[in-house]
Amino acid sequence: MKTILISLLLFLTLQTTAQTADEWLKTAQTQREKKDNKSALKAIDKAISIDQKNILYYLFKAEILFSLEQYKDGYDQYSIALTIDPKKSEIFANRAYFLERIQRFESSIEDNTRAIELAENDSIKYSYYSNRAAAKSYMRDFQGAYDDLKMAYDFDSTNLATLVNLGAICDEIGKGDETLKFLLKAVEVDPTFLAAYGNIGYKYQNMGQYEKAIEYYNKVLEIDPKEPLGFSNRAFNKMKLGDLKGALKDINTSIELYPSNSYAFKVRALIFIEKKKIDDACKDLNTALELGYKTMYGNEVQDLKNQYCK
Repeated sequence: MKTILISLLLFLTLQTTAQTADEWLKTAQTQREKKDNKSALKAIDKAISIDQKNILYYLFKAEILFSLEQYKDGYDQYSIALTIDPKKSEIFANRAYFLERIQRFESSIEDNTRAIELAENDSIKYSYYSNRAAAKSYMRDFQGAYDDLKMAYDFDSTNLATLVNLGAICDEIGKGDETLKFLLKAVEVDPTFLAAYGNIGYKYQNMGQYEKAIEYYNKVLEIDPKEPLGFSNRAFNKMKLGDLKGALKDINTSIELYPSNSYAFKVRALIFIEKKKIDDACKDLNTALELGYKTMYGNEVQDLKNQYCK
């Protein structure tokens, strides 16, 4: 009986070993779709153990590690990939996006610049310009971001990401009259592109047309009922119209869906200020600062804290 058991285990081990690297990759992708990142990590490590020269495996592993908040190990995967192919633009572009999400914006810009220099064709190159613009905007280099986006736009005037990002940047550099031109063109290219509707709403919000803004945020939430930014922005406009109950409901939903969004905590703090709940407002202002609001959006939250949280 013991011999049969040993033979069976040996057979199962051999069957597992026989699985190819690509099959392990597919397993990792399936587990990641299920949000089981620990199992996905084990599977991609199996793929790498079989084929240590495939850079795609390291890029995918970096994304898994990012989800597990293992940022140093995630970053190291790009370094390994670069030892395999130091002139592959995709590696720099992916690492740039990784760095952007952990708010290392200067390093992200450097990697995007390197990706642009190494780009294998113009289509890829100008997509990297668009990516670099995002990191520049987080650094509040809005003119630099606009210049990058215009280069991407001149190459392909129908690219949705470029159109929406241009719409977002124009107001920041005194070209607000161009904002709706780019955003409405994005909706024309793709009537289901929710980011365009969201930015159109934001434009009307900045113009003080709060009811019009809500119309566009409603459209966002029709397309994606779980879009947290749709809720947070609609909450702000409801607050401006005096609907504090509706605003609080929206912003709580937004925070539940996206608890690391510093902007949402600022909005909820403003709602609490309107409701005269200053202690609650101050807690949210502190959270917004901890989540990096100042780096991404400027001094507004610190100014509010100085005003109300003495």
